[in-house]
Amino acid sequence: VAAAISFVIGRTLLRSKVEEMLESQPKFAKLDKAIEKDGFKLMVLLRLSPIFPFALSNYLYGASSVGFWEYFFGTLLGFTPGTIAYVYTGQVGKAFAGGGAHEPWYVYAGGFVVLLGLVKTLADVATGIIDEMEDA
Repeated sequence: VAAAISFVIGRTLLRSKVEEMLESQPKFAKLDKAIEKDGFKLMVLLRLSPIFPFALSNYLYGASSVGFWEYFFGTLLGFTPGTIAYVYTGQVGKAFAGGGAHEPWYVYAGGFVVLLGLVKTLADVATGIIDEMEDA
């Protein structure tokens, strides 16, 4: 919800300021051209990859050429792995603190390691794809 509100603010109230920032940053200008072509796919990849700070990027995407629904659903899908990791981390912490673990500790630890590896791999793949798009 906060991402959508920031997007709308970027698209309306702060559009001229964000456009000035886009003009002064060639990386953002390249990204805007790519977003115009592959909005949804790029939004998912950008949300998986920690290239840009999320709070600032919401305003920047509002001033970009991506449509609201591409942005919204791309953000929703792209944030899912990280959200799952945060929730599972809480479960692992609860289990290690003695809060009603149903499995032995090593099951939680193993799941945690696998989940971290998966999220890291997804972020690295997304970053690699974005870098290739920028080089093209």
